Amino acid sequence: MMKIYSKALVLQTVLFSTLSVAAQEDIIEIGNGQFYSYVLKAGSGQPSVLFCDVNSDGDQDLIIADYSDNNIVVYQGDGKGHLNELNRIPAGDNPTHMDAADINGDGNIDIAIANHETSYITLLLGDGKGGFAQASHSPIKVDVDPHPHAVTLADLDGDDIEDLIVDDRTNTGLRVLKGKDNGQFVSQGTLIKAGGDPYRGFAVDDINDDGSLDMVTPNPSAIGIMINKVDKESLGFSLQTLDMSEAPFAVELADLNGDAHKDLIVATNGRVISIVPGDGKGGFTKKLESTLTVASGAKQIAVGYLNGDGIEDALISNWSGHFTIIFGGNDDFETVNLDHPEIANPWAVAMADLNNDGLSDMIIADGDSELAVVYVSKPMSR
Repeated sequence: MMKIYSKALVLQTVLFSTLSVAAQEDIIEIGNGQFYSYVLKAGSGQPSVLFCDVNSDGDQDLIIADYSDNNIVVYQGDGKGHLNELNRIPAGDNPTHMDAADINGDGNIDIAIANHETSYITLLLGDGKGGFAQASHSPIKVDVDPHPHAVTLADLDGDDIEDLIVDDRTNTGLRVLKGKDNGQFVSQGTLIKAGGDPYRGFAVDDINDDGSLDMVTPNPSAIGIMINKVDKESLGFSLQTLDMSEAPFAVELADLNGDAHKDLIVATNGRVISIVPGDGKGGFTKKLESTLTVASGAKQIAVGYLNGDGIEDALISNWSGHFTIIFGGNDDFETVNLDHPEIANPWAVAMADLNNDGLSDMIIADGDSELAVVYVSKPMSR
């Protein structure tokens, strides 16, 4: 078990009315880095946030899906940390989660959106300029029960075409729709058993270092671990489970201890976050688990590189008020709990390098208002 060092910061950040960084900046120190922040006004409802390059200019842009407004809001990044609203696009009913990739091979980013309390996924095709239009075959019906909550685009079978993965709670697994080279997906799909009820999302990464993507899910009392058998003709996974002392809610994979193997980050809906080291063979070493206590109601986890040490870090939202940063390390983890006066109920989180300085920047979107706060890294003066 690694040592965990914790501290708390309360952030007093000005709410700006524009959608770009104002001239005045509030500088704060987080870890060994400095950040300035600004607030975006998007739409209402429990949002989903996603960084990607929508206009192929090499700079990270932002997409926010607004659950109550039934649209996505596209913000263009200028490569210096600024984000300006570009357009708003219908995204089907109740967009609750999304992912981005080039699904039709035209070199442009496309978006798949899980539509909560429906039976379908919305597909938006990008034009490479920041615009999106619904695909001719969208929305696509998915055979999941009761309805989609989370969606991911990933090449699971190694054919260089993105597959579509969506949770299938009642059937205790993940439904995988194999991608075709024209941007369409095989109907019905294949059910990959997860050993339980993957209520709120899942994580996809290579956890046994064989070059293929595996999956993990948060089940009611355990983590479902699905190891890819890498069969291009038929999707095949082997299942194992990892018991947890508290019910998992959100999971993510990241190398937090710098050993080149993916570790498991588990957030409960209570107050516990666990870090379970990966062994690089598809397993996780429970006896080396590290735990920390945070505000209750963890919702989402994002990973990136915040402090320039080359080891991944994690950002976790907590509905009851603050968000938590875990700085990875070879010998110990440092955690920072932060509060923002405009973000009462942190919900959606994401990390990406908005100003091209080699460090990740952060967004935390509120689950009960129209606001999201963006933190942009700033080089420290020496």
